[in-house]
Amino acid sequence: MIKDFRLKAFTLAEVLITLGIIGVVAAMTMPVLIQKHREQVAVTKVKKFYSTFSQAYLMAVQENGTLDNWGLKDSEQEEDDDGNKIHSDESLEQYDKFLTIMSKYLKKVEQKKMHNTVGEKGTDNIGYVMADGTRIVGVWLKPSLCNGLNPKAYCGDFYMVTDNKSYYENDRKTFRPNIFAFQLRPYSIFPSGASDSSFKNNCLSGKNRAQCTGWVITNGNMDYLHCDDLEWNGKTRCK
Repeated sequence: MIKDFRLKAFTLAEVLITLGIIGVVAAMTMPVLIQKHREQVAVTKVKKFYSTFSQAYLMAVQENGTLDNWGLKDSEQEEDDDGNKIHSDESLEQYDKFLTIMSKYLKKVEQKKMHNTVGEKGTDNIGYVMADGTRIVGVWLKPSLCNGLNPKAYCGDFYMVTDNKSYYENDRKTFRPNIFAFQLRPYSIFPSGASDSSFKNNCLSGKNRAQCTGWVITNGNMDYLHCDDLEWNGKTRCK
């Protein structure tokens, strides 16, 4: 009996078809995987920033007292010649003073003076650059309300971004997903949007993505960018 030793193999057409299918699948899945990776990088940076800045702020309070004892003044806004609301020059100086005080307790790479984005032809603040590239780009101070007897008293806000891109969308009215807001309190910083109502009204609706900070720190994802049925005490991921 003669055995048939001929080897079976794919034809060129079959190989090309298989490669085509693989290419289509890769083209469909790679953008999603890349986006998820970028989001996870942002989440990691926000959590790291929150931990680092919280510790630094606590040390600053222990050494200098609560924010109302730092010699700072309340932020104010005024109108420019075009009717735009901008920060007063004195307020901008107060922001620099606040960041200078904090610099003693933080490891920074660079610090540049704050300015009005409208008054600087729409350019963004470099602000205070951390070692991992995250930046503090906006500040609002209210030391007059910073009552040390109330741990939840409002002392101000500040904004950080996780990359070096513009922190506005194209219309310059909406924050990009990579900008995150924090609230200053007498003895701590608090991630903005850390409640179901604030999350739904601002973050999930897309009205103000900077208010997604609490969600990111608590749930470790940015799935609010991909589905609109998330709940603070319910569904916390799209899948």
